[in-house]
Amino acid sequence: MLNKFRRLVSRRLVIEIAVALILVIAVAFSAKAQVSSEFKVVYSLDNRATDQEIVKLINDADQYVYFAIYYFSKENIAHALIRARQRGVKVWGITDAAASLDNNRKVVEKLRAGGIEIETQKHLDGIMHMKAVVSDKAYASGSFNWTQAATEANDEVLEIGTNKGVHDQYLSIIRKVLLKNQ
Repeated sequence: MLNKFRRLVSRRLVIEIAVALILVIAVAFSAKAQVSSEFKVVYSLDNRATDQEIVKLINDADQYVYFAIYYFSKENIAHALIRARQRGVKVWGITDAAASLDNNRKVVEKLRAGGIEIETQKHLDGIMHMKAVVSDKAYASGSFNWTQAATEANDEVLEIGTNKGVHDQYLSIIRKVLLKNQ
């Protein structure tokens, strides 16, 4: 009788351990899937349309779009920002002071004419070298300047994500840079 009881307990214990192990594995894979669905990294030369990722992020915004970009000459991104502003989205950005006098000048003028608040970095001890955008729904950052060369010729990366912790850090930094510049 005692041996039968031990075998029964032993089988039950093996089954409980197996079920627990399956649950642990399922939770681990679920957590991994959730993390990986929160961001993606785009390499510019895979499809030569990285600018479209920025346009999509802007088009999806409902409340705000904050951006900090070193070089900015892509008209399609400028048009997306202006359309966002026209649909009531708060759009506020900053670019490098020297770049805004040179390569960025046309886009800066177009954005201002479209009602976009765009700052030019005022501190003289460095450059505004960030390349990031944050909306109420997502963020994007990387080496990708908003230019034709970055879109079609350069080796660039762009991380696009929705992770709330990362999003809030980018939002805080961009807002800090914008506010410090006023």
